[in-house]
Amino acid sequence: MDSIREIALSKIADVLSSSNLIIPQVDIWKKIFNNAGLSDYYENRSSQFTTKIEAYGYRDDERNLYHNEKCYNGLYETFKELEYTQENFLKLCNSIAAKLSLYNLFSAEVEKATKKMYIDEYIEKVGVAEKNQLLNEYPSKLFQELQNNMNMLGLNIMFSDDGLSAMPFTDSLSESSFDNNVLLQWLSGKYSNISTEYIDAVKAYSVGDETACITHCRSVITGVFSYKKTEQRKWLDGLRTVCNKDKNILNVEINKIHKYDYNANSPDPDARYQYPRYNLIYKLYSFTCALGAHITEGNVNGENIDFETSTLEDAFMALRMTESVLIWLYQTNALE
Repeated sequence: MDSIREIALSKIADVLSSSNLIIPQVDIWKKIFNNAGLSDYYENRSSQFTTKIEAYGYRDDERNLYHNEKCYNGLYETFKELEYTQENFLKLCNSIAAKLSLYNLFSAEVEKATKKMYIDEYIEKVGVAEKNQLLNEYPSKLFQELQNNMNMLGLNIMFSDDGLSAMPFTDSLSESSFDNNVLLQWLSGKYSNISTEYIDAVKAYSVGDETACITHCRSVITGVFSYKKTEQRKWLDGLRTVCNKDKNILNVEINKIHKYDYNANSPDPDARYQYPRYNLIYKLYSFTCALGAHITEGNVNGENIDFETSTLEDAFMALRMTESVLIWLYQTNALE
């Protein structure tokens, strides 16, 4: 099974090679690689990066330019090689970001914010914060897909004083000491249905389907703890078993644990404990219910229903928190 990073790299290569986020021009990929100081990688696969030209006349403006049909494979294989040297990978991503077409980064709705001013004129006029706000609020579908998969690699494309750049998304993700390939191998080997749900959550995030991503995270949570429940019990029984290091948890009824408001002076001795591990994971489950599987439910407010809305930021948090729970389970051997 492909790793999360391999899926993200494939999506990035696919978007860049099959769209006009980078406008096809003669030697455009040669410029990108050379500008990153990585000319050797271009020369090794130059036949895959050569721009395809279809002429229908004699003048320069009587021709159509396309990315080479082998461009995807060239980018994907290059990305995989460069991953072993993160510094060079970041250099290439920055060089790619610098060549992204400004007009293809934004959706048509951006005109509402620019007051129908040409986007290049508007970008030239406003500061970095305003540029990034615009990019966050009005991304084109293609750029959003590119951005989502960059996020999966710990990177984010945004404006800086020097123009568009690829920057670390969060230090914690890029510096994580845990190899996600180990996590996937463990899941696929012992809990294949959980592995499938986790991969589906990642794929949903990568294409911008926040609700589906969060819903799959919920399935991961309820599914993985079901492996530790006893017969004819719900997944919460498994959660309690796994969280057995929480003081008193094996002595209290499951349906009361998450309802207790911790009070050291309570007359109920079970309420004098905090059940920290159990409550943390249960809160994550509640989050994924409210913004995922149960998002169409809501409180009646007159003639309307107050539905919750989920965002990609919510989905990213759900995905990373769910991943952290899986890593914790792997490291503690809690499912064994």
